[in-house]
Amino acid sequence: MQTDILKKFSEHGTFIQPDALDHIMAQEQPEDYTTHYLSTNKQLPLILTKKELLSYEKKEHSKDQEPLITNPAKQAQHHILKQLYDPKPTHPEEETQEQEDIGTELNSREHKTEEEPTIDIKKVHSWHPAAKDYTSDVKILKDITGKSTCQGKTEDFKKLFQHRYETITALLKKQRRELGNLISINRINDSTTDLCLIGIVNEIKTTKNGHKRIELEDETGSTTIMVLKDHDVYDKATLLMNDEVIGITGTLSKNGDLIIAKNIIYPDIKMHNERNSAYDPVFAAFASDIHVGSNAFMQDQWNAFLKWINGDLGNSRQREVAGRIKYLILPGDVVDGIGIYPGQEDDLTIANLTKQYEELATQLQQIPDHITIIMQPGNHDAVRPAEPQPTFSKDIRELFTGGHYLFLGNPSTFTVHDVEILSYHGVSLLDFATNIQTLNYNQPTPIMKHMLQKRHLAPAYGGYTPLAPEHIDYMIIDRSPDIFVTGHVHITSIENYRGVNLINASAWQSQTEYQKMMNFVPDPAKLPIVDLKSGIPSIMDFSKPF
Repeated sequence: MQTDILKKFSEHGTFIQPDALDHIMAQEQPEDYTTHYLSTNKQLPLILTKKELLSYEKKEHSKDQEPLITNPAKQAQHHILKQLYDPKPTHPEEETQEQEDIGTELNSREHKTEEEPTIDIKKVHSWHPAAKDYTSDVKILKDITGKSTCQGKTEDFKKLFQHRYETITALLKKQRRELGNLISINRINDSTTDLCLIGIVNEIKTTKNGHKRIELEDETGSTTIMVLKDHDVYDKATLLMNDEVIGITGTLSKNGDLIIAKNIIYPDIKMHNERNSAYDPVFAAFASDIHVGSNAFMQDQWNAFLKWINGDLGNSRQREVAGRIKYLILPGDVVDGIGIYPGQEDDLTIANLTKQYEELATQLQQIPDHITIIMQPGNHDAVRPAEPQPTFSKDIRELFTGGHYLFLGNPSTFTVHDVEILSYHGVSLLDFATNIQTLNYNQPTPIMKHMLQKRHLAPAYGGYTPLAPEHIDYMIIDRSPDIFVTGHVHITSIENYRGVNLINASAWQSQTEYQKMMNFVPDPAKLPIVDLKSGIPSIMDFSKPF
């Protein structure tokens, strides 16, 4: 019965948390309960929790009351969905207490739906931002721009995977003692007992008995690895993706035709990473997926951001934070683009690509000159779709006047005030969520952890992420950054993994018709900020009026 219930929810694109499934199974008629829930909810959550079910039950018992949603992110989703599907008008609750800090919790109020007049952006002459006293200091460590060598030939692919194998093998050998007795696949024979191998995952299959069968390949040949379902290592096998480089320890089977895995070893980053700190008290802010040109571009919220960063909005603490921002990092999809998806022309307010960038340049002219703007492309931008993506062409860059712009490719690694940042737009978040069942694209930071564990941003070739066969694999994470930032999925999320700040940098585009169709509720108009001296992250929320 559990399987049938899981299947019903899966058909609606909803994942059930274990506590929610237990709650359903505890009902007198679990299948009837499930059918009723699915039929009475016009919009299902991406992840169903026990709290969601309790809220649903309360609503069923008292139709004239609002469902109780205690999770701030879910509350925001509820308000947006109610605006979309409830014929009765809703009114946001009045906030009575001023936000005294920039905040670490997401705001749970809905966006205002009525149109407001355009905000007048002006400089506050009496305001002296602290960041203005410090010189910008940016060093580029890794970027494809100007270094592309691929021509799409077979030899290019060979060099790409050769570089990936050699680089990650070196990381594994340097960091993992379990691989001390490493041998190549062609040296395996009947007398071999304990085995240590490093290879590229060529294929992953599940046998009819539920075991994992992995084809592993190195420079000398290939072999079959069997991961038994009742062994501890099985959980690691469920996290594997094609084309990633891993270590394996195991023993040869009795008939010598395959290897029984004892452990799967990921290159991972160190347990404790030494954090680099800025020598000056300055901040970096991250604003992904602006989507200028879209009819869902959040102009009012963006204007509020511009007023704030010019010292003309917020309380004293919020203006102090604005004054300490030295770097604004834009990790891709800065405009909405043209022809990115079918029917996009109906969603545009600016149908000319050049004019979209001209409008973006006009918007960014309002950013104070002492702030360095670091801009990268994403899948909506006017660069090649294959990653790694070089930066914008010269004719686009020339639209942005002033000396405080830095244009980089996607992904890029760089330092600002000695703090190392890995910035990646994040298309491959979808590949990870598709290939690993425990991951979901609307929860990006757990996926980013897996990227660090695998030391690769996009290992699977042939998925959502188009990969260019460069002779150097620029998608390898060969360094441990202090900050790892992505965008693409329009979610605001901050987490820490082994000393690395993981940030998904929200968006400035409200829910589109396509997202509505995909049952996806974004979390836009929020600005992650990191104090580069202390390493402490926080969020400035522009989704509500100040």
